[in-house]
Amino acid sequence: MQVVSRGRSLWIYTLIFTSLQLCLTEGQLSTASPCLPPPPPALDIYVRSKDTVVLTCKVPEGHHGVFFLLYRFREKVDSQDLQSGAGEAQFTLKVKEEDLGLFCCLFRDRRGCYSAFSPYLKLEHQNEDPPTRTIPTFPPPVLSVEPSSGVVKCGDVLSFSCSIPDLPPQSQARLGHTSASVAFLLLRTSESLGSTPVILQPRSGLVSSSEPQAGVFTVGPVKGGEDGEYTCFYQVTRKRRIMNSTVSNVVQVTVTADVLPLPTLVLHQQTDVWHLLCTGSPAYPGAVFSLYLADNELPVATHHAKVIQHQASFPVPVQDPLVVLYQCQYSVFLGKTWSNSQRSRPLSVIKGVPPPSSPGLSGVDWPMVLGSFSAVVLFLCSVVLVVVVAHSKSSSGEKEDKRGGTVLDSSSRQGSRG
Repeated sequence: MQVVSRGRSLWIYTLIFTSLQLCLTEGQLSTASPCLPPPPPALDIYVRSKDTVVLTCKVPEGHHGVFFLLYRFREKVDSQDLQSGAGEAQFTLKVKEEDLGLFCCLFRDRRGCYSAFSPYLKLEHQNEDPPTRTIPTFPPPVLSVEPSSGVVKCGDVLSFSCSIPDLPPQSQARLGHTSASVAFLLLRTSESLGSTPVILQPRSGLVSSSEPQAGVFTVGPVKGGEDGEYTCFYQVTRKRRIMNSTVSNVVQVTVTADVLPLPTLVLHQQTDVWHLLCTGSPAYPGAVFSLYLADNELPVATHHAKVIQHQASFPVPVQDPLVVLYQCQYSVFLGKTWSNSQRSRPLSVIKGVPPPSSPGLSGVDWPMVLGSFSAVVLFLCSVVLVVVVAHSKSSSGEKEDKRGGTVLDSSSRQGSRG
């Protein structure tokens, strides 16, 4: 009985020891890190000549390869062993008809893990392309304007000159022995509209020599909408082929409004009510008049005059201070912008004290009275002149009648005597 029990216990110990060894082995296998393959590389052509091509096998960013392999379809072509590790490897191949086809590569990193194959790169026979024709280059023109400041007012005329500098020898060689023509174009960019109109210049023959050519543009008389940035370029036509130059320098044109005459501000009485009368220039009827307190940016009142009027009347505002200074201004729409006159001279208005005036004559419109008086005087002078002319004609008729009677009397007397 004791022998049987000892045999059983030995078998149990052996089974336990074997189980422990299996557990330890599985634990070691489970703790070992698996070899995950790195991302595939990229194969590309680095440089290619007539009979040689250099391929580059580049690993993804963040990885390094120590061993690179190049394959043509499934056949190994070349390999490189870089123990220090690199981001790419280059393979030089002799290009032959039988060597062309699909190529791919892969690499092994420092852990000993191989990447997947790169996408296939197809190498084909390189045809000898004919030499490409170089497009002739022409220097940019130089744009100038008269007046040189570029500042004009309405009614002025702008004169632009788009001149071509000396042509380089390369351009002269292309155009010197062939018939060619040149056309100039003027561009304008308006800040308000953002448009770019094109002003054409008639074509002219391009002289084969290197003498500077120029295109002249006349813009005007200026009406107010010609301001903006101007540029130009030229087109060379040869054998039905048009070649453009680069754009010239930018010329800025500014249109300033005419200086409006200074308005006048006076106190004027209408039907026993005092008004502030602002009078502008008769050349600009229908203006917009504004009344200001002196040293104040915002107007107190605004009035749009009628089309045939060049003045506006404002009621005297209610004022708290004893003395208030008023000024007026008028605005005219010229071209596409509003032009403002300068403010009138300040007019002082005293609270509760009317301006000095003659009693009974404060409401008299003296210009109308003088005009009416002049008309009456002119009418009376016309009547007097008509009366004088009629009287002189009647007097001359009476004298002729008397002379005729005298001649008849003398003739009759002579007849009686005979």
